[in-house]
Amino acid sequence: MARRLSRRPGPDHPLLFVTASDIPIPLGPPRPRATAALAPYTALLAAAETTALSDLDERSTGRTVLVGGERRPAEAMLAGDALLDDGTAVVPLVINDRAPRSLRSGLEARYLLITGTVREVDGTLAIEPVEVADLRALARDWAGQV
Repeated sequence: MARRLSRRPGPDHPLLFVTASDIPIPLGPPRPRATAALAPYTALLAAAETTALSDLDERSTGRTVLVGGERRPAEAMLAGDALLDDGTAVVPLVINDRAPRSLRSGLEARYLLITGTVREVDGTLAIEPVEVADLRALARDWAGQV
């Protein structure tokens, strides 16, 4: 015999949300926010001919790129050990298990210039750093030479 459908909460039909405001907002990928913070380094990044993170796509996989940006802490949504934000996009940084200690310590700087290989990790483009430099130190040296 068919049971009558009910919208009332009960042991068979628990109440999930009381109102629409109780429904959680789905998490999206992190949004770039480093445009203003990287403004002092714009000339240096242009002189180094860095690639914008927004220009990376599936065809970039396996390619070596030079990118610069602000390091942000890792997020659960994206695989990686840290995030790199250049104001156009946010890309995870994936550190190889055999990476030297100098590379790991170099990634502790807030503003970075990275030479790395584009990889696909868990369906997301990521950069595996090969060389890392502190963008602040480079900017001080570069300003003294100009």
